Amino acid sequence: MRGIFIVLIALVLASPAVAGSFDWPGGRKAAIVLTYDDALTSHLDVAAPQLEAAGLRGTFFLNGTFPAADIPRWRRLAERGHELGNHSMFHPCPQASFAMDPQFNSERYTVPGMLREIGAMNTLLTAIDGRTERTYSVPCSVSLAGGVDYTDALRASGTIRYVRTGVPSGGVISDPAMLDPFRVPSRSFPETATADDLIAYVQDVRRAGGLGVFMFHGVGGDYLTVSSEAHQGLLRYLKAHADEIWVAPFQDVMRRATASGAPPRP
Repeated sequence: MRGIFIVLIALVLASPAVAGSFDWPGGRKAAIVLTYDDALTSHLDVAAPQLEAAGLRGTFFLNGTFPAADIPRWRRLAERGHELGNHSMFHPCPQASFAMDPQFNSERYTVPGMLREIGAMNTLLTAIDGRTERTYSVPCSVSLAGGVDYTDALRASGTIRYVRTGVPSGGVISDPAMLDPFRVPSRSFPETATADDLIAYVQDVRRAGGLGVFMFHGVGGDYLTVSSEAHQGLLRYLKAHADEIWVAPFQDVMRRATASGAPPRP
């Protein structure tokens, strides 16, 4: 019996990470990432000012279809410490997702074509912020081009470091050390969401001692909108709990989450 007990202790000590005890900066108990998709005006007018008023920074996943007049504003956002991520050039999605020009149906894409589009968006982003290491958000959380999953091809291409996708299992990542950095789940909320709804997700992440990634679209405007009041209430909560919850851009948090050297989950 004593021998079995010693073996069990050895297995626990050999484990790369124990859920609920991940090594976040400053001894904090959990990490939260705030991400915003589609390069929307409300990100520039509402979300970013609210983040900065709270002393927080987020990740803005841009498509290449925003107005040229907004380029200086996105550049200033990056200069102030926010991350500009890649959300593809033209946001291809499955035909059934929403009304779009047929050439942007992901069913019409090929894997090589999808990778070229992602590469072209990287070039545009580098022209804006001067950075060369990039993260990616999967349009519509569906990583298919012509019915073929392009995740492994994107991984092999070396053009993207980390990938945020959709919402399995509520979006709470309890064991970041075992996370596949090219399939990072996130959590979105309906337009009726209140600050309490958003905060409840943070509290779930805190109880798990892990990582949570918010996926926002419109904030106080545009579409798939979370109200500015709900968003600001969330930020107030995060600021008030900064001693136990680390809030940082996606790339920074993923660097920390993958620093243990644990093999990524397939």
